[in-house]
Amino acid sequence: MKDPIDSRQLTIFLTLARKGSLRAAAADLFLTSSAVSHSIHALEESLGVKRFDRPGKWLELTDKGRVLEKEAAEILQMMERVRATLANPETLQHQPLRVAVGNSFLRYLLPDVMREWQQCFPKGKLIPRASIRDDCVQMVASGEADVAVIADPPDDPAYVVHPLFEDELRVVASASSSLAKLDLVPLRSLHGRNLYVNRLQSHTTKRILAEMRRLGLSFHEVLEMGSAESVYEMVKIGGGVSLQPEWIWQRHANEDGLLSRPLAQVRLIRRWAYIRRADKPAGLMDRTFLRLCQRVAENVCGYVASA
Repeated sequence: MKDPIDSRQLTIFLTLARKGSLRAAAADLFLTSSAVSHSIHALEESLGVKRFDRPGKWLELTDKGRVLEKEAAEILQMMERVRATLANPETLQHQPLRVAVGNSFLRYLLPDVMREWQQCFPKGKLIPRASIRDDCVQMVASGEADVAVIADPPDDPAYVVHPLFEDELRVVASASSSLAKLDLVPLRSLHGRNLYVNRLQSHTTKRILAEMRRLGLSFHEVLEMGSAESVYEMVKIGGGVSLQPEWIWQRHANEDGLLSRPLAQVRLIRRWAYIRRADKPAGLMDRTFLRLCQRVAENVCGYVASA
C-alpha cells in the first residue's frame, strides 16, 4: 500500500507553484529554502514524477505539475471543510440533503431510507423531489438536487455513479387472459393490446415503447393511470397488460385475478444507481444516504450491484 500524500508537502508545493522561486516560497511559509527544496524533493519521490522545470531564473510547472496543482488545491480545500465541519458538529444537523428520485423509488423504497436517516440525523432534513428520470438527472446537473436515485444512469464522466440494484420488467396480466397459459410471454403477443402505465413520459415507458418499435410492434393504446394500484385494477378487469418489476409486483401478488410472467427472448432490465456531480465532493450526509440506499437495495434483491 502506498503512503498517503502529505498535506504539508502539498501546501509547500502550491506556494512554490504560485511564487515561482524557492526563496520567495520560503519567505511566505517562514521556512528556509532548503526546507522547501527538501519537501518538494520528498513529494516528487513519493509520486515518482518531476513537478518543476527550471528553464531560466524562475521555476515552471511540468504538465503533470499543473495537474497536481489543480488536484492539490481541491484536496486542501476539502480538508479545510472537514476541519470546519468537525469543529462545529451542529452544522451537520441542519444541512438539508436534496434528493431527486423516481416515483417508484419514492413510494416503495425511500420511506425505509428516511426512517434510518432520521436516526442518523435527528435534526437533519432529507428533501425528496420525485420526477421522471431525465428530469432527475437535470436537477443534479443544475444544482437543484445534491444527489439522485434513478434507473439507467447516464454514462457521463460529469457524474459519479454508484450502482444499487437491477430489476427486470415482467408482464402483469389478468388471470383470465390468454397470456395466463404461457410460462414465457413473447413481446409480439402484446401487439395490439392496451398497455397501462404509471406515467406516459417515464423513462421506463419510453424504453418499453422503443423496444416494441424496434421489433415492428405496437400497442393498441398506452394509457396513463398515475399509480400502480390503478394500473392493476384496469389489468384485473381484462382491459390490457402492464410491465412491472418483480419487487413492485410482489407487493400486490396476493391480489386475486392477476398474474406475472417473464418476457421470452427479450429482457428489459433497469439498472438503478445513486448519482452526484463529479465536481462536488460527497459530504457526510451524501455518503450516509448512499449507504442507506445500498442497504435498501440488499432488501430488494439480496445484493448490491457492482460498478
